[in-house]
Amino acid sequence: MSNKTLNHPIVSLATRELEVYHMLAKGMKTSEIANALSLKANTISTIKKVIFQKLGISSIFDLYKLSENIKN
Repeated sequence: MSNKTLNHPIVSLATRELEVYHMLAKGMKTSEIANALSLKANTISTIKKVIFQKLGISSIFDLYKLSENIKN
């Protein structure tokens, strides 16, 4: 892991949050993630809210931008 990644708020995500983060970054919908993880859509929505709070973002577009910045 690079220093850029180590200093990034993404490291504050719990394992399940990180899993959902990656699925969201791939463009998966809440219902698709719920099915893939055998969870309820409401649970995924809650995890998504926590991810947004921890990362200081307010939209899925922000998540996409953040994901691209980490890759580069």
